[in-house]
Amino acid sequence: MTSSSSKSRKSSKSKAAKEAAKAPVTSASRPLSKTPPPFRNHIVDKRSLKNLVAWSYKNHGTAVTAEMADKLKDLGFKYATQAAVSISVDDLKVPAAKKELLSQAEEQITATEERYRLGEITEVERHTKVIDTWTETNERLVDAVKKNFDENAPLNSVWMMANSGARGNMSQVRQLVGMRGLMANPQGEIIDLPIRTNFREGLTVTEYVISSYGARKGLVDTALRTADSGYLTRRLVDVAQDVIVREDDCGTGRHIVVEAEDGRFGSRLVGRLTADQVLGSDGTVLAERNTEIDPPLSKGFEKAGVTAVSVRSPLTCEANRSVCRRCYGWALAHNELVDLGEAVGIIAAQSIGEPGTQLTMRTFHTGGVSTAETGVVRSKLAGTVEFGSKARVRPYRTPHGVNAQQAEVDFTLTIKPSGKGKAQKIDITSGSLLFVDSNQEIESDVTVAQIAAVAVKKSVEKATKDVICDLAGQVRYEQAIQPREVTDRQGNITLKAQRLGRMWVLAGDVYNLPPNAQPVVSSETEVTEGQVLAEASQRSEYGGDVRLRDSIGDSREVQIVTTAMTLKDFKLLEESTHSGEIWNLEAKDGTRYRLNTIPGSKIGSGEVIAELADDRFRTGTGGLVKFAPGLAIKKARSAKNGYEVNKGGTLLWIPQETHEINKDISLLMITDGQWIEAGTEVVKDIFSQTAGIVTVTQKNDILREIIVRGGEFHLSSDSKALERFEGDGQMVNPGEEIAKGLTSEEMKFVQTVETPEGKGLLLRPVEEYTIPNEAQLPELSHVKQANGPHLGIKATQRLAFKDNELIKSVEGVELLKTQLILETFDTTPQMTVDVEKAPDRRAKTISRLRLVILESILVRRDTMSDSSHGSTHTELQVEDAASVKAGEVVATTQILCKQAGVAQLPEATEADPVRRLIVERPEDTTTLTTSGKPVVGVGDRIVDGDLLAKGEPTACCGEVEAVDANSVTLRLGRPYMVSPDSVLHVRDGDLVQRGDGLALLVFERQKTGDIVQGLPRIEELLEARRPRESAVLCKKAGTVEIKQGEDDESPTVTVIEADDAIGEYPILLGRNIMVSDSQQVTAGELLTDGPINPHELLECYFEDLRSRKELMEAAQEAIANLQHRLVTEVQNVYKSQGVSIDDKHIEVIVRQMTSKVRIEDAGDTTLLPGELIELRQVENTNQAMSITGGAPAEFTPVLLGITKASLNTDSFISAASFQETTRVLTEAAIEGKSDWLRGLKENVIIGRLIPAGTGFSGFEEELQKEAGPHPDILSEDPAGYRRMQNLRPDYTVDMPPAASSSAVLDDPSDADMEATRTRHNIDPDASNFAAFTRPEADNELKEEQVVDAEAVEGLQEEGLLSDD
Repeated sequence: MTSSSSKSRKSSKSKAAKEAAKAPVTSASRPLSKTPPPFRNHIVDKRSLKNLVAWSYKNHGTAVTAEMADKLKDLGFKYATQAAVSISVDDLKVPAAKKELLSQAEEQITATEERYRLGEITEVERHTKVIDTWTETNERLVDAVKKNFDENAPLNSVWMMANSGARGNMSQVRQLVGMRGLMANPQGEIIDLPIRTNFREGLTVTEYVISSYGARKGLVDTALRTADSGYLTRRLVDVAQDVIVREDDCGTGRHIVVEAEDGRFGSRLVGRLTADQVLGSDGTVLAERNTEIDPPLSKGFEKAGVTAVSVRSPLTCEANRSVCRRCYGWALAHNELVDLGEAVGIIAAQSIGEPGTQLTMRTFHTGGVSTAETGVVRSKLAGTVEFGSKARVRPYRTPHGVNAQQAEVDFTLTIKPSGKGKAQKIDITSGSLLFVDSNQEIESDVTVAQIAAVAVKKSVEKATKDVICDLAGQVRYEQAIQPREVTDRQGNITLKAQRLGRMWVLAGDVYNLPPNAQPVVSSETEVTEGQVLAEASQRSEYGGDVRLRDSIGDSREVQIVTTAMTLKDFKLLEESTHSGEIWNLEAKDGTRYRLNTIPGSKIGSGEVIAELADDRFRTGTGGLVKFAPGLAIKKARSAKNGYEVNKGGTLLWIPQETHEINKDISLLMITDGQWIEAGTEVVKDIFSQTAGIVTVTQKNDILREIIVRGGEFHLSSDSKALERFEGDGQMVNPGEEIAKGLTSEEMKFVQTVETPEGKGLLLRPVEEYTIPNEAQLPELSHVKQANGPHLGIKATQRLAFKDNELIKSVEGVELLKTQLILETFDTTPQMTVDVEKAPDRRAKTISRLRLVILESILVRRDTMSDSSHGSTHTELQVEDAASVKAGEVVATTQILCKQAGVAQLPEATEADPVRRLIVERPEDTTTLTTSGKPVVGVGDRIVDGDLLAKGEPTACCGEVEAVDANSVTLRLGRPYMVSPDSVLHVRDGDLVQRGDGLALLVFERQKTGDIVQGLPRIEELLEARRPRESAVLCKKAGTVEIKQGEDDESPTVTVIEADDAIGEYPILLGRNIMVSDSQQVTAGELLTDGPINPHELLECYFEDLRSRKELMEAAQEAIANLQHRLVTEVQNVYKSQGVSIDDKHIEVIVRQMTSKVRIEDAGDTTLLPGELIELRQVENTNQAMSITGGAPAEFTPVLLGITKASLNTDSFISAASFQETTRVLTEAAIEGKSDWLRGLKENVIIGRLIPAGTGFSGFEEELQKEAGPHPDILSEDPAGYRRMQNLRPDYTVDMPPAASSSAVLDDPSDADMEATRTRHNIDPDASNFAAFTRPEADNELKEEQVVDAEAVEGLQEEGLLSDD
């Protein structure tokens, strides 16, 4: 297809659009002209199509526009079908200029790196410059892409789609054929390695990995935010669903002011109505009150020099719980005044919620590509720069480390061409940066200036970056740095640079010395390769016998036995069982102890070594413990490890078998109190071990316990005896009479029991266990060093149970445990004791247990030299099994020199021994010959490009060590620029290794907006969240005074208020103060940076105004200020993402958020303190109070987030359908609330017509009448105001008066009532439904209300109404 037909396809949509759009619009609909319009050859893109349709609609109405749009569509499809727009890989044309642009960027970056290497700029400035260079290159590449397509392939399908707005945008085309640009890492920091390729060329592996960070972020973002955005829309709909246009004019005198931006109003006035006369700058009347503002009128205001217009707005509308037509203005669907019954709340909610999805996916469109804003202006021609006469500039160092000038006033800069041609004029704003001087000759395409955006104090944060050393050597400061010591609260001293300056590292070979190494060479001595520079010795702390162990890794272990203890008279025996090895200690008398550890393990002080393995204290079953007099135990905090025996004695044990069961009682196979034999089945599958009397415990037919108590049973009728042994029972000594004719030869425990045969005495056997006073200790032999630690063993006996304790068990228990416990003396907490198996000295076949404390010394092997260490040579000074004394040397390590040179040692002090030394090698210095006399002196530090002699620049950096007639000796080095306030990690003269941190640069950067942007920010604003670290706000207007604290004290901002009162605002550390000394501030102004807490802002406004104005006026003005702030903030977020939403939508939502106040003091009204109520209701109530002379209610305005506002609507049905259904309905029931069915949701839920759109006409009549106070506040009655929602304590229900002036829904007509009654078979005379009898009320006074007596009677009968 030829290009001409393609051109015609585009032109057929014609420039008519544009011309027409520009033509003055006449409001009357003109007849279509018969003469064909002139042919205009213009491209019609998406935007001009929009204008064309708008123009057609405005001038020719709906039908013509629809027909035109149809024809346009057909035209488009026809030619698109013929042209068949296709896309192939070859359509992605990479501009030829890309190569050149990239090489320019590479050059700039190389230059930047070089400047950094020469110490002209700091690490931070380098990073910033690199990133800005790439950003700018990217921007220029986009222009090159556009130019390339425009000039070489205007019909390229990719370009046509992106350019016409059909599909895709420039950001995407740039990534396809330009370069992908800079990416951010997962922390959100920009990586300074850009993706130089595009998708057409393909990415390298590194680029692919970097690019996938952004891709992941985009995907996750999209998924999460779609859900978020949907929920936001739902909450918005809920909060605004009852805002319906219900009346024509509320007649308010209040308004908002719309101010021009740069002398223009844009579309911000269109569709509003004026609130006052609008006067031009010459005093002519441009518009009367209530004039609709259309685009021509808005333009007329701009021409007449009007800077601010008062317009009506939903924010100030006084319509009852709705918005009136005039305050709302045009409906944006048809650019006419909004219709009555339009549900503007829902329209507003959807208009704000729908773009939410765009906010989210925005990051996805650009694939997470970073873009920085730069207002760089380049020269378009070669010539001479002239600053205007007004120009005032001061020196300034840019974030790139360039010394530029900053403009202090606005002025115009002119570039006069060197040849013929027009001069280039650049408007310089105050705060802009200039990179040229006045009268300087410049070439074309040179950066002239960076124009500052609106001069606001940007919110900045402190950031830090480390400076890492690139070579080993010695640190030297330049004078300029002027380091000072700063002590913080903890007493730590840090060094801070006070000025911008260089820190040098002069090259040398730095050796790290191990701890305790001493240098053996002195400073300034010549050393040769392999010479010993330092020696470190390793000494034994306590002395002892040496054991050499095999090497582990790169070191050998030398163990020195400090202390040893052998258990001489116990044999150590090993036993193999199926569960593993068990070790026992056997004494000469055959007593066995079981070892708790195994040889080869380590134990600590206080641990149990062995336990007595002895069955002498093991019982057969459970039972009861009794201590005979004399047996005593130590008090223990916990019984976990038993009770230690203090004094030996006799322990008495009364056995009894206890089965703990949890089974149904039907499984019981014996009866309570029965005597059974051993082996009897007591419960299914459970057998008794012993014979005796059974006691069964059950609860709710579930068996809990079965106890079998053995012994002799004697039936007895001796009541005295039975009484004596009732309950817990008693001990009876041998030979003592138990009952008449009953004695026992042994000690018995006697209890009275009941059996099926009758009552009797049970004589239970008592077992005696003799507890020795103390356990037997083994015989020990010791080896120990003087002053060293030593060991001991303590034997303890522990009883498992205390006196009178009942042990419920079937198996036996261990009553007494005898344990051997390790004790250590003079040890440190780190010391452990090794358990060893040692042969006996005399009989080699017998093993003994030995406990030793070892001192372990790791001796390094010889190492080869590396970058930070010399090679080392280690010699052992001891042999195996030799004995060493305390403090004797075990091994010495020598540090050997890698390369010959001159050794230098830093000054050593007591507190700071020498840890590093440096050897200056021959290659660390260089000698440069000069043809002329050198112009440098010893000690000068020079960088590349500095002159050595006249006309002879140097090619290296360093410090001059010697100067001869025609040669200069340089010690090579590397400069690092440090900025003021940086923290210096090293001091002058310190030695550093490569990779050490030299300093921490502290710099300010603009806060990354990424934290709360887009959707989360909108949500934060609309939910009125309290931000975590909010800004400090000024409470009262006044003059600022800033008091700087000490070094680390935070400053305090004081504001001297109008009445000379002083407000103090302490500022937290790390906060930036946004005001300057002696600045005038107003209430609510930011004193520090940070997010604003909207609740605090409202409080500031209100408190400030309250001191000067009436309560009502102060509240209204404070709310108005806050509303303005909120609308602007929400708009800013959307604008930053390129989404345009009309202000009125946001105003409708914000109005819902700020409609309520909190009652602080009810005065004489019946309002409750702390309740939230609409401002207008309080206003009406207080007006009524002023008539009756009562005390009005005091209140403070509150801001509710959209969720809170939805739950606080008057309609409990709507609130319940939103969230927390049960709570809302319960509260409504308790409070006896009424729902007046005003909104859409309530009516949909009840199943009625909605009071909006076509369903609105039924409500119109009410709206004419509805002028009284809000129906919730019923008319006056002798007891003051009584509200339906807050019942009296006597819970009487007052019938709501159906005063026509306060009803929202019209009463049904008589015919309707009749029809309803017939449908439900209701007899009007006998009905007890108040709803079906009509109260006749023509005025609002309660006394004259006629109440249907029968209905009241009916309610009283049902107990719903009290008789009074």
